Amino acid sequence: MPGADLVQYLRDRVGNALRGVIRYHQGTADVLYLRDDVREVRLQSQIDRMLSRLEPESHSAEEEAFPFGDLYVTVRRFEKAIIMHFPTGNNRGVAVSLEPETAHNLNTFTTECLQQIHDE
Repeated sequence: MPGADLVQYLRDRVGNALRGVIRYHQGTADVLYLRDDVREVRLQSQIDRMLSRLEPESHSAEEEAFPFGDLYVTVRRFEKAIIMHFPTGNNRGVAVSLEPETAHNLNTFTTECLQQIHDE
């Protein structure tokens, strides 16, 4: 199964903190892994809506806007999840959802930055 190596790697690294892995290509989504409790609360329409927000990052215009070379990954930190998006070409990529505690250093750093921003 395509993506099985990635799912196994992630499960080995983060265990049950892995929430989901989805690969998309030109508007179609292939759910490679979805933890049971996440599957119960996430409808396909919600997954499609999230992917529609991520997919534009896989276009070359994103890299043109930021002249730093190829875009490897974007990371979004939410209260209840970390979303990593790996664009792999035009209209193609992989989205990985993790529990927030997997990014402890990122959480601490961004929380401290937010405190500085709100204190100004």
